[in-house]
Amino acid sequence: MIRICNFIAFCLFIAVPELRAHSTTLGAVIINEGSFVQDRNRHQVELNLKLSEQVPFRIYFLDKPKTLVIEFVAEELQNVDLKKFTMSDSVADVKSRLGDEGWFSLSLELVKPLGLKSAEMRGDGSTGIVNLSIWLEPITRKEFLYLSNLHANAENARFSRFTKIAKEAKYDGQVRIVIDPGHGGLDPGAMAGKFKESELMLTFAFELKEALMRIDEFDVFLTRYEDRFLSLNDRVLIAQQKEADLFISLHADAITKGIARGTTIYTLSKKGLAPENERSYLKMGTDLAGVDDEIASILFELATVDTLPRSEALARVAIEELFLALGSINAKPLRQGDFSVLKTPNIPSILIEVGFMSTQSDLQNLTSPIWRRKFINGLRSAIQRWISEDKLDAIKRRH
Repeated sequence: MIRICNFIAFCLFIAVPELRAHSTTLGAVIINEGSFVQDRNRHQVELNLKLSEQVPFRIYFLDKPKTLVIEFVAEELQNVDLKKFTMSDSVADVKSRLGDEGWFSLSLELVKPLGLKSAEMRGDGSTGIVNLSIWLEPITRKEFLYLSNLHANAENARFSRFTKIAKEAKYDGQVRIVIDPGHGGLDPGAMAGKFKESELMLTFAFELKEALMRIDEFDVFLTRYEDRFLSLNDRVLIAQQKEADLFISLHADAITKGIARGTTIYTLSKKGLAPENERSYLKMGTDLAGVDDEIASILFELATVDTLPRSEALARVAIEELFLALGSINAKPLRQGDFSVLKTPNIPSILIEVGFMSTQSDLQNLTSPIWRRKFINGLRSAIQRWISEDKLDAIKRRH
């Protein structure tokens, strides 16, 4: 069974990865009986597709008109009676199309803004028949626009990633990246059964380092290479000692009430520009002896004027690339926080909460090598894209 749930998500890529490469020769057939779109309680809509086999599929939203698009690999099509198929007052029209590379699309024009509540593909082991069950729920117009814009931005990024910007804007020499696996040693972080946040993030950090080191221009370091305790100041100091161009802190979140899913990315809150100990983070060869706390605070704020926008740009790019790689992250993925590890004033820094250990589906992702590989590939693409765009922005700033 494959299951992904999210309050609102713009795109899903789900299935055995190897199938994507052979999409021109493999595909499913839609089975009329058991396929439908129907209204449910609380203004929800259920869409069920019965398919002849499990295949990769993706879901995203478009605006003008408001449209839900479901795409999957289809080798042939039965005569789907779309009028009989659609029994929902929330759907104005349904269209189908067999596109390039064997991708079949089903487009539902929505009467009102709806977002994705859940998507589940469940197979029958005896027959091979699978059900793709999709539930939609009401969202605001603003949230729907956010979804459709994310899809548009991600698609634009997909085509521009290695164009003129990538060719003309490269860092000189090695790009030094410091990865910080959160917690460690006597501080295990969040717990879920036998799993510790500190151990999961150390595994994640090793895998990310290995993937990034395959790129010649990257030089990658970890703040810790074993399950040991490091203070927050020590983590920042390591990044400074390594003269990092980029700092990424890895964590896994947990909540005690309710359910939360998906990746969130934090940058430093502007409120965090006035911490109690700015001078401890302003270690760039500046002698602050005799400088009072108020002046130290001003110096800290000035030092982050350039760094904070660069950190925020990285966070936005990472969100777009992770959407492309995973298909679903948290409904409000971009956040701000007063995290000490983000307060290095001269190093662009982000903190990634990879998932929620308190939610079973996220915990399964965090412990899945296949899912982690998708995540890491998306993050690696984000770093490459950000470096190119950041260098180009630096050229523009100088002029």
